Amino acid sequence: MTLQEFFKQYSQAYSALDAKAVYAMFTRPFVAVFHGQTAVFGERDTDALYQATVGILDYYRDQGVTSASCYLAEVLPFGSDLASVKVRWTAKRDQAEPWIFATAYHLKREDGQWRIYGVAQYEEHSHPAH
Repeated sequence: MTLQEFFKQYSQAYSALDAKAVYAMFTRPFVAVFHGQTAVFGERDTDALYQATVGILDYYRDQGVTSASCYLAEVLPFGSDLASVKVRWTAKRDQAEPWIFATAYHLKREDGQWRIYGVAQYEEHSHPAH
């Protein structure tokens, strides 16, 4: 599976707000950075990582998210089994403007399949020309 195919499947799982499908695409140890806070999930933190995934998807559901789509803005391969990817997301919402945001992912291949071991959601700011 290519990274493009992986993220198509990942965005479909997010669009469905399917915690089990999203969680299945993670590996441990896993590091998440959201709003400047870091969370680390070790090999034995299976339930904690799953519950965090459920919590994030519940938040999106509560905000009216009806679908999510993404495209790979930048790929930094590190050999054939590691990569960092910058993804731009558009999350459509009921009766609200869509959310548009960027997320960085760190992936590795396990048993021939891509898995996410790190994620950082961030905002990009444009800088005035000098």
